[in-house]
Amino acid sequence: MKASLHKKKTSVKVPFKLLAASVLTASVLAACGGGAGGNGANTASTSNGGASQPGTQPVQSMQLTGTVAVGRAVANANVTVIDVNGKSVTASANVSGNYTASIAGLSAPFLIVAADPAGNETPLYSVVATAPDSTAPTIANVTTLTTAVTAQLTTSGNPLELTTSGQLAAQVTASSVNASVVKLRTALAPILAANGVSTTAFDPIGTAFATNHQGLDAVVDSVSVVPAPSGGTQLISIADPNSAIVLNDKTSVSATLVVPSVAADYLSPLIASLSQCLQGTSTACASAVDSTYLEAGFHSFLSAHPELSAAGVTLGDAKTLAFFAPGELMAGSNSTALVRFFYTTANGVTGNVLTVVQKTAAGTWDIVGNQVPYNVNITSGLQRRTFLDPANAPFSRYESGILIDIPLDSTNPSNVYTAVVTGPGISGAAYLVRPNASGYGSLALSTNVLTSVPATPITSDSGTNYYRFSWTALPTASSTFAPGTNNGRYSPQSVDVASIGQFARYSVSLYDSTGAQIGRTFSVVNATPVMAAATGAGIAWQSLSNDFMNAYFAPNGSLAAAQSQLTLAWSNLFGGQNIAPLVTQGLIQTQTGNGIIPLMGIDSWSQNMPTALGGGQYSVQLSAGVNEDGTAECSGCQFAAQAPGSIRYAALQWTNNGTLYMNAWRYQY
Repeated sequence: MKASLHKKKTSVKVPFKLLAASVLTASVLAACGGGAGGNGANTASTSNGGASQPGTQPVQSMQLTGTVAVGRAVANANVTVIDVNGKSVTASANVSGNYTASIAGLSAPFLIVAADPAGNETPLYSVVATAPDSTAPTIANVTTLTTAVTAQLTTSGNPLELTTSGQLAAQVTASSVNASVVKLRTALAPILAANGVSTTAFDPIGTAFATNHQGLDAVVDSVSVVPAPSGGTQLISIADPNSAIVLNDKTSVSATLVVPSVAADYLSPLIASLSQCLQGTSTACASAVDSTYLEAGFHSFLSAHPELSAAGVTLGDAKTLAFFAPGELMAGSNSTALVRFFYTTANGVTGNVLTVVQKTAAGTWDIVGNQVPYNVNITSGLQRRTFLDPANAPFSRYESGILIDIPLDSTNPSNVYTAVVTGPGISGAAYLVRPNASGYGSLALSTNVLTSVPATPITSDSGTNYYRFSWTALPTASSTFAPGTNNGRYSPQSVDVASIGQFARYSVSLYDSTGAQIGRTFSVVNATPVMAAATGAGIAWQSLSNDFMNAYFAPNGSLAAAQSQLTLAWSNLFGGQNIAPLVTQGLIQTQTGNGIIPLMGIDSWSQNMPTALGGGQYSVQLSAGVNEDGTAECSGCQFAAQAPGSIRYAALQWTNNGTLYMNAWRYQY
């Protein structure tokens, strides 16, 4: 994914730094790769060639139709409808999140997967259990609520479990779906009542609604589905994100979720003022942005988020991630909320900026920012690390943790050499220092564990800003990974992420080359869901093309020599369906081998969106030494040749809801 030029704090698209010596990889709850066209038009159909399941029903209704929403309409969502026999059709939602898919020739039950092509949201799911007995279109919404219903039909809490052969027929029945809706109704009872939704008539799948922050849409606004501490998913209220209901087929509801204290449309006046501000009305800016605004060192909202000033940008809706009591998120006596404001570029691409709003003494809401004095951003990451060489393959694993992004550019003090970060999940303190690799533009985690700030400059061989505190073996792995006690990139032991909690706060201090502190120590909030490594077990992973694997990784392959450019190629097919996440950026890293002085790491980040080759196949070209901002950090450099002790890896990455995912492969020769 390509980051904004200021790569801040609040930007949804924060690049992921990878380690040169240890490869990461990750994925999200499958994003739908297929789909094109608008206004809900059906765009394609495929078949896995599966035999018909016994007792299944060919449909009489020829269409499914509904709304894709998650605190806002998911414009242009890619929608895939998978039937009980593995046949599928794809469609695209319109700008209001409405879709229509032709299901002629398909048999119920159905699994519906909706993915945001802009990567602003995690994938959503829904189900239809029985074939309609009418030729009228069947309503099948795809929302946060229907995702919860679907997750409760599975043993793992992961809706993708239903893509396994035979699971749709076994687990999605009229009675099981109804039982899941009843559980959800119980959990949401006070939220339903607060928004005028009848508990007896509550049907999140089959009730038509508009995305207007009223009624059923207001209920959708009030909750989120996030990863559960032991894998799978859980349902939380944005009013109390650390009180959750775990979602699976054993879910029992003993307590209800908390009702937000404000109406779902509470930001409407602020959005109106901010829109006028972006159009040049200075009085509206004063109303929308508080005089005490501070974000990533910027005192101007538009300086902090220059993407909003681009020609043709229009402001859209907003989504509240969580509410906080006075003093809970930041110092002060005002209630606050973490909010994403969405916008559309002149080219029709949807993006968002993350910020903090506060309730003023007058009872209105304005933007106050995160009150962070420097450009430091902390987000969650999930990865799958596949080791290809025989010595390391037994240790292939999923890993999760946090990315600590401190760019070495004009948005931070030029004399920054070291950062010290403490907080939940970190053992003692994480130290970040300047990297020694070309193509890497941020502070990197120290190679070894440090206990004090260096008084003279040191550099890192790690090539990553990703601190890992949770890991678990891949199903194919045969050995247990232990990072040891002197690895600056890891907690010494895998931690229980339930102890970390949502929206954790971290203390950050910056230092110069002599070890003197720069400014004050400050707090940074992780605004993305905390995840356990076990979340990776239910992901739809991409696969690298055989040609690339054989040429780049295989010993003595056709690309074994040093290379100036490489073309990374992969497939988005998962179980025969084009539903793996849409990759936004590719990464190549190499490290020279034994006896080569100096030891040299070369990174490269792709600068263009991947090229779709058809049939779920993609590729992207990378040039050696180009960092994530597109700057060539070395002239004439090459990716290292295969040699004893050298390292090669490739990775695919994307974001959903601000969380970064990576799927990576590594070979040490």
